[in-house]
Amino acid sequence: MSTFPAVPDGFEVVTERGGLAVVRSSAKERLLALGIMDPATIETLRRSGRPAGSGRGTVVSVPLDADRGEHVVIRHCRRGGLLGRVLGDRYLSGTRPLDELAISEAARQAGVPTPQCMAALVWRRGLFYAGDLIIREVPHATPLDQWLRDHGASRALIGPLAEALGRLFAAGVYHPDLHAGNILVEPAPDGPRVQIIDFDRAKLTGRLPATRRDRMLFRFNRALVKRGLAPGPAGLRSRLRLCRALGIAGDRAEMRRFVAACQAHLKRHAWHYR
Repeated sequence: MSTFPAVPDGFEVVTERGGLAVVRSSAKERLLALGIMDPATIETLRRSGRPAGSGRGTVVSVPLDADRGEHVVIRHCRRGGLLGRVLGDRYLSGTRPLDELAISEAARQAGVPTPQCMAALVWRRGLFYAGDLIIREVPHATPLDQWLRDHGASRALIGPLAEALGRLFAAGVYHPDLHAGNILVEPAPDGPRVQIIDFDRAKLTGRLPATRRDRMLFRFNRALVKRGLAPGPAGLRSRLRLCRALGIAGDRAEMRRFVAACQAHLKRHAWHYR
């Protein structure tokens, strides 16, 4: 295995049956009782769990503590793109889920709203590795894309969304796959709450440059357009409100610059959603 990432505070390493896990100490016994160190048990859980998301990996919800009604999400790591068609869930390095746990926990400790990572698992498969991430499930949460289809981009949503993204930027986290499927919206009496998920390939940059921040927002905007969630003037107004809430467009000239850059980015990537 290549360079092992630092184990975050509150976690410990468990090795058993050819597997390695970084486990949250407070949930260690319950996770081990679930059978996370047995590849056959994890495979059974993946097959029998309730589907809990979309994307290139298998994502299922399973009970961690039935008496308390506590559930966790198991996400099987899988490659995307052309390489994914060849290698699927096989990786040359075994650190992918461990890296994601470390960056997710660092982001959470820095104030980014994101569900608790409970464990990262790595299995050796000949010359390759496979892995899983176990995350505390957010009850009644809906991906942002589904929320937008059901409720639209209301003013009640823009504030929490801007706050979540602002915390992500302030923490210096570069999230290369920021889109509406990787943002959860949880209904609450005081208004919707927003959490950011899937920190695969994310990086802590210390101070996030404006160019990277804009790149993340361009990616976010492109995905909205691709999914038909931000067409026409209504979508533009929602984006402008979000930009104002984030403090990106402080004056008319800056607003025009950002919107023009956003539109230019959409044109360059138009083949994605034609």
